[in-house]
Amino acid sequence: MNFLRLTRLELRRFRGFPLPRLVPVVIALVPLLYGSLYLWSNWDPYGRFRDVPVAIVNEDRPVTVDGQTVAAGQQLTRTILASGTFKWRETTAAKALDGLQDRDYYFTVTVPPDFSAGLASTGTPQARQAMLTMTLDDANGFIIGKAAESAKASLQGAITQAVQSTLAQQAFGRLGTLQQQLGQAAAGARQLDAGIGVAPDDQLKAGAGQLATGLDGLAAAVPVPANPGQTTTSLTTPVTIAEHNLHPAKVYGRGMAPFFFAIALWVFGLIAFLVIRPLNTRALSGRSGAVTVALAGWLPAALLGVVGAWVLYGVVDLGLGLDPEDVGRTLGLLALGAAAFVAIDHVLNTAFGVVGDVVSLILLMLQLTSCGGLYPIETTPLPFRALHPILPMTYLVDGLRVTISGGESWVLTRACLVLGGYLLVALALSVLVVTRRRVWTMARLKPVVQL
Repeated sequence: MNFLRLTRLELRRFRGFPLPRLVPVVIALVPLLYGSLYLWSNWDPYGRFRDVPVAIVNEDRPVTVDGQTVAAGQQLTRTILASGTFKWRETTAAKALDGLQDRDYYFTVTVPPDFSAGLASTGTPQARQAMLTMTLDDANGFIIGKAAESAKASLQGAITQAVQSTLAQQAFGRLGTLQQQLGQAAAGARQLDAGIGVAPDDQLKAGAGQLATGLDGLAAAVPVPANPGQTTTSLTTPVTIAEHNLHPAKVYGRGMAPFFFAIALWVFGLIAFLVIRPLNTRALSGRSGAVTVALAGWLPAALLGVVGAWVLYGVVDLGLGLDPEDVGRTLGLLALGAAAFVAIDHVLNTAFGVVGDVVSLILLMLQLTSCGGLYPIETTPLPFRALHPILPMTYLVDGLRVTISGGESWVLTRACLVLGGYLLVALALSVLVVTRRRVWTMARLKPVVQL
């Protein structure tokens, strides 16, 4: 019997209809599913930043310069809101901070009260740079913090417009002042010239005084900077953007650790039952209760998963310097995540066998694209946004971001509750599967897909 005949015999195992024939088809489509889903979700994330909610806070107080009102903050805000680079929302400082902490916004931009005054000082002896503040929170995702760099380009364009408008207003106002002072100086000069030798001393003094006043006004209208270096800086870079991060991840690896930890734990659950029996056959056919049999099938893999998760943490922490904000909660959440993921894979395997492993693999693909581990979920197509709050990996990633980088305690509490719920539901379903498997049918005696 040659190898071609053996290959044919192996494939003939899937002759049944419809489920057996679907197994090789699904297996052959795994690369397509994995590659296409991942590419689809990340095809153009930067192009979808227009759907990412961001807050802008305008606290600027307009100022009057040479009779002209300068409201640079208001103009800057209008330009940013119309830019479409992000989903900008104008709000108050308190609501912006609450929104950042509650994950309603991914970052905020604040225009301070003295923004217009800073721009209006450009070219004067008191020249200083105006400043904007950008506030981030890596607990909401690390990549968006880096992507916020692109916001600086759009901000710079809006800033340029505000600066040009401010300088034009100042130039117009100063031009009027110069014309007024020039007229006064010229009048004084004419009066002095006409009165020399013929006018009384009082008239000469009045003309000289008017000329001096005009010259002083000209000097004031064209001031000499006390600090030329500062003036040059304010002209070349009139506005600086200061960054503040509520919970900095510091480095790329630390920011991405929650995502990769979650992937590692799910893959462990997928592989574990290729080696460990999901159910003890003797216990299944014996007198042990369904709860006992189900827990006995889940617990060995769960314990190994917890150990594996802690080994992973130890190596990353000691070898790479993870340095989480809360070691105990990080270890606890990793243990809960491993237990929950193993429980899900356990019920899929006990209920569907080989098909359950394929379902677990598909779930892995869907979670990679919908958990928001890389880019904000708003940058993904609608189907992945719908899956985001449903699948368990979302909550493990969110919780680990808090325990590693810091963040709001309610996010961690929610993650623990959801993962704990998945664990309990999966174990309960495993008990039901064990109960049903104790009833022998023809399908059980001759399964459609045999290993």
